[in-house]
Amino acid sequence: MDDLAREAGLSRATLYRQAGSRDTVLAALSEQGVDVGRRSDVRERILAACRPVFTRAGFDAATLEEVASEAGVGPATVYRQFGDKDGLIRAFAEHIGPRRAIHEVVLTPSGDVRADLERVATAAIRRVVEDVDLLRLGLLERLRGGTWAEHLKASPFRVHRSLTQLLEFYAASGTLESKDPQRMARVFIGMLFSSFAELMLERGPPPDPEDTARFITHVFLEGLASADRRKP
Repeated sequence: MDDLAREAGLSRATLYRQAGSRDTVLAALSEQGVDVGRRSDVRERILAACRPVFTRAGFDAATLEEVASEAGVGPATVYRQFGDKDGLIRAFAEHIGPRRAIHEVVLTPSGDVRADLERVATAAIRRVVEDVDLLRLGLLERLRGGTWAEHLKASPFRVHRSLTQLLEFYAASGTLESKDPQRMARVFIGMLFSSFAELMLERGPPPDPEDTARFITHVFLEGLASADRRKP
C-alpha cells in the first residue's frame, strides 16, 4: 500500500481512507479480472462470519468485535484486513452479490446467448435464495436511505452494467437483432426481480434457480425474436 500511495501521489492515510484496506484494493482488482494471486483465507473467514452477525444484529448494531469473535480472529485482524466497518461492509456486499459470477460470464462468453443468460440468471437467483435474510436487510437499508445504503449497491439488482456488456457482445455478433442492449438488460433484470420478489418481500417459497433461469431466458429470447419479426 505504501508503494501504491507513492505512485498515486497520496499520503498513506488518504489512500486507506479512499480505498480501504489492501484486501479491499485486491478485491476490486480481482473484480475487474486482474490476476492478484492467492489471497489469505483469513479474509474469507471474516466475510463468512459477517453472515450470521449481520443477520442477527443488522448493519447498524453489528460491531467489528462481534465479527472477529465469530471468525475466530482478533479485532485487529479485521481492522488490518478491511480498514474499518465501512470497508468491511463494502467487501461483504461484493461477497454476497452475484456480480463476480456474472463478470466471469461477461469476460468469457460461450458464444451461446441462451446458455450465458441462463448462467447469469442462475447465479443471481441462487444468491438471493442463499442470502435472502441479508438481502432483505440491505434492501430495507437502501429504501430508507440508511447509513450503509451506499455500500450495499453490490446486490443482485446491480448487475445492469455487466449484463449490458454481455448483450452488447451478442448484438454486435448478430446473434441478437435488437440494437439497444441497455434496454434489453433492464427488461431481463426486471424479469429476474419478479422471480424472487415474493421471497424477498413476503417470505414466499424460494424459486428453483436452474428451472427459473431457463424459463426466464426462454421467455426473454422468444419475446425479442417476436418483436424483431414484427419490425417493418
